[in-house]
Amino acid sequence: MINFLRIMLLIMPIAPMCSFTIPLSPLKISTLLSSSGSSDAASSRSSPEICPSFKVMDQVALAVKLESEGKHVCHLEVGQPLKPAPSQVLSAAKDALNDDRLGYTHALGITELREAIARRYSKQYPDVTEPVNPDDIVVVTGSSAGFLLAFTALFDPNDNVAVPSTCYPCYRNILGALAVNCVSLKLNSDYKITAKELREEVERRKNEGKESLKGLILSSPGNPTGATLNKKELYELCRACEELDVRFISDEIYHGIVYDELLNNEATALGCVEGRRSSLVINSFSKYQCMTGWRLGWLVLPEDRSIRDSINRLAQNMYINAPTLSQKAAVALFDDPEVEEELQRRVEEYAKSRKVVLNTLTELELNTPGSIAPADGAFYVYVDLGSKARNDATNLCVRLLKEAGVAITPGSDFEERDMGNELGERRIRFSYAGGVEEVSEGMRRFKEWWPIWEKGE
Repeated sequence: MINFLRIMLLIMPIAPMCSFTIPLSPLKISTLLSSSGSSDAASSRSSPEICPSFKVMDQVALAVKLESEGKHVCHLEVGQPLKPAPSQVLSAAKDALNDDRLGYTHALGITELREAIARRYSKQYPDVTEPVNPDDIVVVTGSSAGFLLAFTALFDPNDNVAVPSTCYPCYRNILGALAVNCVSLKLNSDYKITAKELREEVERRKNEGKESLKGLILSSPGNPTGATLNKKELYELCRACEELDVRFISDEIYHGIVYDELLNNEATALGCVEGRRSSLVINSFSKYQCMTGWRLGWLVLPEDRSIRDSINRLAQNMYINAPTLSQKAAVALFDDPEVEEELQRRVEEYAKSRKVVLNTLTELELNTPGSIAPADGAFYVYVDLGSKARNDATNLCVRLLKEAGVAITPGSDFEERDMGNELGERRIRFSYAGGVEEVSEGMRRFKEWWPIWEKGE
């Protein structure tokens, strides 16, 4: 019992972020226990140095406080769509509440939803010529659960897993909590990681006598950059990963939200033979389908049967199943042209908001070559202010919120901490997920406030 309680103390710090606990292998448990210190203390794996808080949530907390005091705030900090799930989803949820027990489901998800997700790949991606097997689909409690499942199934403590130097912070934080080493790959001039950057890192480690990479996680479209790999870049990366024996985890949660030449031309890792064979794909209903609070996502597993068995066992132990109500409601998203048309209209709204942000930054002469990430997809614009940030982007964001009522996110949430956070304190992220009116008003206020900051006041 004492050992059980000690293990639970180690695991519980992860729970607030993910809403469930995570079982660890004996090797992982022994590694964590050996560095946990006193049995009365929290695990070192949950220390602020390894698993820091979200800066964006600090901004949210301050915004909520200001709103409670009567101040109006324009929310350009959180990547949460303004509109709710489509009405068909809401109707399906009501029907399920009235007619269904909503008991446990299979740990991998209900059959109807897994089949619908599998069908979608052939419809949405022309390069997916072979149907996806529903048995390869795992329905999870949001992509956060997907990360935990994938990382726990694929990696052991002290494995080396590569992440972009600028990325969604949970990659580093969850891997760190699992005692996995994060290796930062510096983005290229297009704010991307391609096969070239991966091969260079593998070769460098080999020449320096360092242990090889076990995995790579990459989102495309990316958060916070919006940078999106085209088909050629993604398929070359999949081939390089397989050749180098690096397990590729392709985070595709912003798929469907792309602009300009990428419209109707998105690439999934499942679109090439190597990606289908050895990549693990993570997706979510939170972004494109606007179901953030429903906590629902999915994995597409590689061919290796042992990974499927491992994921199944872990899923049973971690959370039994994804929310039953959410699963049943999500089935209504598929095979209904009206739903797809509605979701595409929302992407068109994001495109309008994107233009508002980019045009305002251009007017302020902040949209200079290389200073803004491509913003090809997702709903973010990531800006490098250079010396104009005064190496204090965190304070800039706090002042902007307090003085102008505009919430944005400092780059320190997304940049590699071992690099001294220099880039993080030069960069800021705007989210334009909140609707055209909200974004327009927020950027109007930012434009009005910016000269105050620029003058050093």
